Amino acid sequence: MWLSAVVFASVAALVSGQLSAYTAPGAFPTSLYAKYYNNPTATSEQPQPIIADPVNHKVFPYSLTDPSHIPQNDTIDPNPLPPVASSSKLLEQAIAQVKSISVNPIFGTNQCARCQASLEVAKFLALSAPDQGPNFAVALCEHFNYSSSCETNYGSLNLGPIFTQVLSFADAGGYDGQLICAQFLGLCSYPDTLPLNITGWFAKPKPNPLPAPKQPSGERLKVLHLSDLHIDPRFANGAEANCTSGLCCRENAYNKLSPHTPLLPAPRFGYFLCDSPYSLITAVLEAIPPLAGTETTGFNFTLYTGDLLAHDPNNQQSRAYTEYSEVVLFDLLKRVLGPGPVYATLGNHDSFPVDIAPSYSLGGELGQQFGWLYDHITALWNYEGWLPEDSVELSRAHYAAYMVKRTDGLRIISLNTNLCTSNYFNYINTSHPDTSGMMRFLTDELQDAEDAGDRAWIIGHVVSGWDGSNSLFNPTNLFYQM
Repeated sequence: MWLSAVVFASVAALVSGQLSAYTAPGAFPTSLYAKYYNNPTATSEQPQPIIADPVNHKVFPYSLTDPSHIPQNDTIDPNPLPPVASSSKLLEQAIAQVKSISVNPIFGTNQCARCQASLEVAKFLALSAPDQGPNFAVALCEHFNYSSSCETNYGSLNLGPIFTQVLSFADAGGYDGQLICAQFLGLCSYPDTLPLNITGWFAKPKPNPLPAPKQPSGERLKVLHLSDLHIDPRFANGAEANCTSGLCCRENAYNKLSPHTPLLPAPRFGYFLCDSPYSLITAVLEAIPPLAGTETTGFNFTLYTGDLLAHDPNNQQSRAYTEYSEVVLFDLLKRVLGPGPVYATLGNHDSFPVDIAPSYSLGGELGQQFGWLYDHITALWNYEGWLPEDSVELSRAHYAAYMVKRTDGLRIISLNTNLCTSNYFNYINTSHPDTSGMMRFLTDELQDAEDAGDRAWIIGHVVSGWDGSNSLFNPTNLFYQM
């Protein structure tokens, strides 16, 4: 009940004959307190006595009760926050949260929602304690029995750091997360291809009418196309060629029906379950000139559309192993096939780790983490005399993608198709159809060719259009608009 200072208080008598009413005096009884912050006899405002705390021996300041200046926030005694968690504590809690999400009945049968909620947890761990990202991947792999080689596949020396990078940048609760859960875990349906706005994408409108096709000269060119040689310098003659799992024709390969004795010893020229030994590679290349009739002339040019390396698991590969395979194969192509240029492109097995290609858009060191690959392979192509200097600069700046304008008027446009396929880094900013700029590069090169009236061949390793498996929806949609 509120009591008004200007209203007389009435008190009912509890004892017969006692005073039944009391009238408060007009002035405040100033003798109650020794000191005041204001004039306690004034009736225009409430008295503000000076109060001392007998426990703390402190005098409460006038600002605490000043009716004209009421404080809005207590900045002296804020509520406490929990201590900063160590990275190991963050890891422990992240694992616990994902386990909790996996069994929480609130999600019902919506496994997609569970997956994306778990990715959100993973994202914040990747941002706050990136050193624990690989440990998180291994722990969940083991908990959900995702692989029998969790540490080997997802630890800090393998894909763990890659996953950590991707999750730190990805929109885990949005389009990126749904696509990740669909592609790699099968827990979401694939999101729809997003509407494409190509306003301003092309520098000029499509010619109307189309220019007349160039008349052929009648001169035939001899062109060789090679791909997927997959040289295996670790091929072991006599090892199990019909192995049960893994890469066959290796010393550690075996058939579970005969683990200690090869059922099919690897022949010197290889076997179809194995990658290509030196003997097979050299025999194939040496057979081409006499069979093609180019022993004295060579080819006008050769196309090599990627995949130099063997199918070693990531834990058995390295930068040096990648560079070794590049040097060996391009040197053999030059010395065996003749002087004609080789126009090559990178395959998904031509990087370390395999199937990986980060976009420059990551920025800083992360954006340039594969610079060693693009610099090395571009320098090799230049060393062999296959790329002119202007193409060398293009290649270094565009993920080893380039354009060569030949003297016969044909342009070769080589793409790094790893930037448009299901490499893990492509699941960052998936709502954008060209995060890497690869489609921008292709569009500009095609526009230049069109302006000059030149023909162009586009080469790449993975099918650039939609084949139902490799290429991502939004980049493919943009590719089709070209």
